[in-house]
Amino acid sequence: MSIRTEKVAEEIKHQISAVLSKDLSELSSVIGLVTVTRVKISKDLKNARIYVSFLANKEPADVCLEKIKGRAKQIRMHLGSKIHLRVVPELDFYFDDTIEYASRIDELIKEIHKDDNKSSDSTSDQ
Repeated sequence: MSIRTEKVAEEIKHQISAVLSKDLSELSSVIGLVTVTRVKISKDLKNARIYVSFLANKEPADVCLEKIKGRAKQIRMHLGSKIHLRVVPELDFYFDDTIEYASRIDELIKEIHKDDNKSSDSTSDQ
């Protein structure tokens, strides 16, 4: 990824976050807090993959994602008024489950160590 595409991706991430929290605040009230976790943009700057996660969502993640996808044209329009590119990229939204995945791994590690503590307690009693 070139420096230009990285900068454009970062600006798109920032602006879409603002659009979701300010311009489309009614969407947040329906689905909870939406976080744009990362943006991947094509070399020609015509397509952007927007990865989002949800916190305190009132509905399952796939339903929340569909509601955002349903507003993609509106989000793109708001984005076009905020960034200055020859062509505003097409937006594709994806659910980023990295946070949930990391949380699950953390739970598993704690569970393993809990078993270690039990076995060390029983061997120290002997």
